[in-house]
Amino acid sequence: MTTPPTRVQAIELLDELRHLMELRGENPFKIRAFEKASNLLEALDEKTDLAELAKTGRLTDLPGIGKGISEVLTEFHLTGKSKARDEMAESLPAGLLELTTLPGLGPKKAIQLIEALDVHSIGELEYACRENRVLKLKGFGEKAQIKFLEGIEFLKGNAGQQRLVDVFDFAEQLLGTLVKEMPQGLRVSEAGMLRRRMETLAQLDFLIEKPAGEAGAQLQKKMEETLSAFLSRVPLKISVQLHFAERACFGYELAKLSSSAEHWNALGNPQPFEAKTELDFYTHLNLPLIPAETRETGEEVAMARSGALEQLLPWNGVQGVFHNHTTRSDGVASLEQMVEAAQKLGYKYIGISDHSQTAVYAQGLKGEDLLDQEQEIRVVQKKFPDIRIFWGIESDILADGSLDYDDQVLKRFDFVVASVHSRFQMDKEAMTDRILTAIRNPYTRFLGHATGRLLLGRKGYDIHMDRIIAEAARCNVAIEINANPARLDIDWRWGKHLRDANTPVSINPDAHATEGLKDTVYGISVARKALLPIGQIVNSRSVQDVERWLQRK
Repeated sequence: MTTPPTRVQAIELLDELRHLMELRGENPFKIRAFEKASNLLEALDEKTDLAELAKTGRLTDLPGIGKGISEVLTEFHLTGKSKARDEMAESLPAGLLELTTLPGLGPKKAIQLIEALDVHSIGELEYACRENRVLKLKGFGEKAQIKFLEGIEFLKGNAGQQRLVDVFDFAEQLLGTLVKEMPQGLRVSEAGMLRRRMETLAQLDFLIEKPAGEAGAQLQKKMEETLSAFLSRVPLKISVQLHFAERACFGYELAKLSSSAEHWNALGNPQPFEAKTELDFYTHLNLPLIPAETRETGEEVAMARSGALEQLLPWNGVQGVFHNHTTRSDGVASLEQMVEAAQKLGYKYIGISDHSQTAVYAQGLKGEDLLDQEQEIRVVQKKFPDIRIFWGIESDILADGSLDYDDQVLKRFDFVVASVHSRFQMDKEAMTDRILTAIRNPYTRFLGHATGRLLLGRKGYDIHMDRIIAEAARCNVAIEINANPARLDIDWRWGKHLRDANTPVSINPDAHATEGLKDTVYGISVARKALLPIGQIVNSRSVQDVERWLQRK
């Protein structure tokens, strides 16, 4: 490795080691230590130089980084390699690592498949399913075989895709590198799915302005060489495409590259014309400039003509955030640290909602924990009078749709985020009824991560989302846009249903560290893609208006 690993790569290493240890059935406390270390690195101030700490042997100065993890990270930063990772991977049965990437297939079942059917890859497992060999295997059966095939199709559909969050920093670095190499006065812009802020993307696109004639050809060659040199230093897990346009048509090309097919068709499939900027392009079509992130379904064109796009939630339109965790459950920052960070970001209020008691895996809060936190919030509120702290809970939605805790406990909170964290495989009707029951609970104010999806990792559970959106509107419960960039759930594609039903929506970061509060911007992007007006976003409101909304009738 010619350059030190980035913080993102260090986090990926710790996550990979944790996964390998889980597959090997190692001590759960050791596994938890790696998970906490990963969360710590994610929460670190961006100015912290991990490479320098590794060189000087000071990684253990970071809280939560012990000797063992320090040695792993030091080796990785100095050599770009990890002996521990290689040895663990080699010790596993051939194919186990790949097979367990299939949603719903754990290590024990995967080992059974390896030993009984001699399958060592996703492709071999698919072939075994097509031949009904999994169907006849003891402990599996028809349902398991169907789910494996569905999971394989899911993986195929996501092949070559990357989450926006996983490539965004690299994309910004590359854009900066390209800009430095450009002659003065010529432009470079991100384009394509990156510029539209798609939650997952298969390619990074950039548009480069070039002069006419031979000078343009020379510039094109130079920029392609610059890209090649960048990729040799900073390997990306995604393809990169450079596009070139002369000044007179730069605006037209940028608009076309940064539009979905539906948006372009709604514009009338305009043929090339001179437009130096995107503003020139839309002005030529008698339209206001339509923001790139909204150019998806085609509806935005009619909304632009009517002036409705002016009502969209602006990028700075969120005044506070709910659904945030502290060290009392599975967060890595204290209540005071979370509140202070929210205040520095300019928020007027913050909701604290640690996990409820059923979430044992996340150190969910029991009776005495709740009393302690309630008191702590009173104390911290006095230290930070300029930001309102709302006390809440992320309550598990139990199998029958009821919430954790009885009503006597639930009524003490300022708000309740109701979320599914278990039994994802319930059938569509049962899961829908489960969530509808939770929405109807008089203490529910937010429905957390509505489908439970993990981008490129797990499909959302099967539900009648249209019924859930309608019932949330009827009960005045806000459906969350979970801004964690691994979730971004509810999907922006439900925007029209949300608008038509006028369902309340809240953009929440689901932050487990102070840095996680900054993820809210990803949720704002989703809200804008969904074309949601500011009036529909609960946490665009003032403290006083939110207080009134939280008081259930």
